[in-house]
Amino acid sequence: DRIFFCSDLNDDSFFRKPNPGMAFSAKGEFPDIDLSKSLIVGNKLSDMRFGRNAGMYTVFVATTNPDTAFPHPDIDLRFDNLPAFAAAFNKIINPENN
Repeated sequence: DRIFFCSDLNDDSFFRKPNPGMAFSAKGEFPDIDLSKSLIVGNKLSDMRFGRNAGMYTVFVATTNPDTAFPHPDIDLRFDNLPAFAAAFNKIINPENN
């Protein structure tokens, strides 16, 4: 287990969202990570662009930015709130309980 964070203050840093540096750092330390089979769940377009730049599947939770347009080229799935996403995710990973 590890927590990755960016302490760079420069917005152009490869490690600041929406740049994919932190995802690539995680993959470097955990080579079994397949970013194409990973997802990012976030509430900002910068989260979605980060995921897209890293080759990940993107899930937008619109609680703090409900006016974000959808469909959007950086958003694969959109949910109105975190409980709605959690319920959908639970159905996917636990189909026998549904």
